[in-house]
Amino acid sequence: MSLERGIELFNRGLYWEAHEAWEEAWTPDRHGPDRGFYKGLIHVAAGCLHYGRRNRRGTINKWRSGTDYLRPYLPRHRGVELQPLVDLVDANLQKVLATPDGWPEGLPMPHL
Repeated sequence: MSLERGIELFNRGLYWEAHEAWEEAWTPDRHGPDRGFYKGLIHVAAGCLHYGRRNRRGTINKWRSGTDYLRPYLPRHRGVELQPLVDLVDANLQKVLATPDGWPEGLPMPHL
């Protein structure tokens, strides 16, 4: 699998499949200079999956860690525009955190 395949899957809303594609691309070089880039993408995809399952803790943890991993690579890395992704995930995360007793329905999911 490749970065591009993961992006295609992610943009189709297939978050688990994108997670798997990026993990496969990351694993052989998990100590290399792109390790945080791939981990960030993997965590953001997992956060989107948790959001769809209405899992508050999973959504918060994965989106927060994913954007933290991606910040050093902003605004663009390996041809991927990361700033809009991080900005939208941050905005969505604030909406999840601001509604502790309910669930923010219909948040826009990020695309790459």
